Amino acid sequence: MAVPGPAEIFRAVYGCWCLALGRPGAIDLFDRSETGFFRSFFAAVLVLPAFVLSDVVHGTAAWLDGGVLDWISYALRYAIYWLVFPLAACIIAEKVGVLDRILDLLVPYNWVTLPFGYLFCALTVIGAGEGPVAGFAGNLSVFAWVGLLYLMFRWARTLLGVSALMAFGFVLADELFSLLAYLLLESVVASI
Repeated sequence: MAVPGPAEIFRAVYGCWCLALGRPGAIDLFDRSETGFFRSFFAAVLVLPAFVLSDVVHGTAAWLDGGVLDWISYALRYAIYWLVFPLAACIIAEKVGVLDRILDLLVPYNWVTLPFGYLFCALTVIGAGEGPVAGFAGNLSVFAWVGLLYLMFRWARTLLGVSALMAFGFVLADELFSLLAYLLLESVVASI
């Protein structure tokens, strides 16, 4: 499997923008083949610096001071975190009969993490300071998170062609499974 080139990456990020605006044909900017799905996970590599910087700013990057095993542990947790929702989404999609359209959701879903990951990182860095600008950045990050959840809801609804309740279920599954996987992995690492 080849790594996506710059043209595919820019097209996918632009596709996220067009999809967010509801432009017709926006979904066609994504490679929604099986190969394109696996290449969309390259967004995890591209957004990793934003996640690391956010962890450093939050003071939760204790693994940076650790040894090789701490780094490997972080890498495994990061990878599992990225894989939990696609697996859960495929299971849910199969149960509700939309498995044939799941890549229409998962490919843009992976790519949208790139711009939002850096947006949240910038807001985290700004919010780590003091004063009204830091407070504004903290409030803005809440609005950005709610906006991202709404975007995911709308994409699930339109791209999968499911009811509002089922689209809400996909968004809820992402939040719950990701949180549970994160907490479980953190507790496993802490017990080692």
